[in-house]
Amino acid sequence: MRKTVTSLLFMLGLAACSYPQVGVKTVETRPALAFTNASPTAQLSIDGVYIGQAALYDGKKQTLQLDRGTHKVLVEDRGRILLEQTVYLGDEVTKTIAVPN
Repeated sequence: MRKTVTSLLFMLGLAACSYPQVGVKTVETRPALAFTNASPTAQLSIDGVYIGQAALYDGKKQTLQLDRGTHKVLVEDRGRILLEQTVYLGDEVTKTIAVPN
C-alpha cells in the first residue's frame, strides 16, 4: 500500500512538471495612419500609390503602417477629392485623420 501511494505521488509530481512556455511577440514600432468618417467607396492613395478603401483603416480593426517621414495622403470618392494632405509621421505614432464628407 505504501509503495502504491509513493508511486502515485511520484507520478502526480512528474505529471505536474512541464517545459516552460516560450513565445515571441513582434511589436510594430512603425508609425501608422487611421481614417475616421471615410465612406466605403472612398479610395486611399499614399505618395501616389493606390492603397485601397480608406474605411478599412479605421484605427479599430486595422491601421496603415508606414515608414517614418513625410507622406502625401489623397482620399477620393467617385472622382471627387475629399482630402489631400501632407503629413509627417514620427516614431510609434498613430495619426488619425478625419475624412470630410
